[in-house]
Amino acid sequence: MSLLTTGAQIDIEYGSILRRMNRRDRKAVLTREPIPLYYQLSNLLKNQILSGELVRGAKLPTEDELTRKFGLSRLTIRKAKEKLIQEGMVHSIQGSGSYVTETEKWQSNPNTIETIDDIVTVGKEMAFKMHDFHLTQNSEEVAEKLKNSKDRFVFRISGVRHYRGKPLSYVIYYLPFEIGSNIRLEKLDENPFILQLEKLADIRITEGLQSFYSGRADRTVAEHLSLRKGSPVLIVESIYFDPDHRPVEYVKTQYRKEYHYCIRVKRT
Repeated sequence: MSLLTTGAQIDIEYGSILRRMNRRDRKAVLTREPIPLYYQLSNLLKNQILSGELVRGAKLPTEDELTRKFGLSRLTIRKAKEKLIQEGMVHSIQGSGSYVTETEKWQSNPNTIETIDDIVTVGKEMAFKMHDFHLTQNSEEVAEKLKNSKDRFVFRISGVRHYRGKPLSYVIYYLPFEIGSNIRLEKLDENPFILQLEKLADIRITEGLQSFYSGRADRTVAEHLSLRKGSPVLIVESIYFDPDHRPVEYVKTQYRKEYHYCIRVKRT
């Protein structure tokens, strides 16, 4: 895929990368720590559904097949399938197996966010049009989030996420100078940005912190999201950290009111 110069609109289709994953790559997903194996398997099967590899009515691999392919226990496989059933993407027929449901059922369910991998999976359901990628002066707001007050400049990426051809959110990414300087525009591909950042900057994101609040669309956001200026938007601020708890990315996303997802929490 060829990428244009700064300021051009670039279509990045997340889903297509899934169709190019080979078996070795898929198995590697299930061995990556510290994400629980049933989460990884559930996300893998979900990605196959989203990419069209498993179409409506398709039967999921049996427990025996998944056990042989990935070396997982039956309990782990059942937990993975149960997660898909809860999200409405799969239904089970006793004595027959598990099958992909019609899209009307699972598309109406909110995305459930429990891990960094879940955030990546949500990103794969969308397309991103990049509008700008440049170096900008650091600000108090960004420095507070990235803990990089000594940096005079940070890298800023802005664009619009689309779902089913319609604008869904206006996004601004901020990267510390040291990390952003490793990102080359021509190296960006179809993967969600978290995966690209890890690969191109040679880092690993292990934790994220998100905050939510309501706001009003300014002129720029309104234009890009086909809204009236002042329309209500959901604002999500996300900070991602490496294993040393160093902030490596600050993302400010403004969503149209149609978008929603849920966050599951558990008592430990």
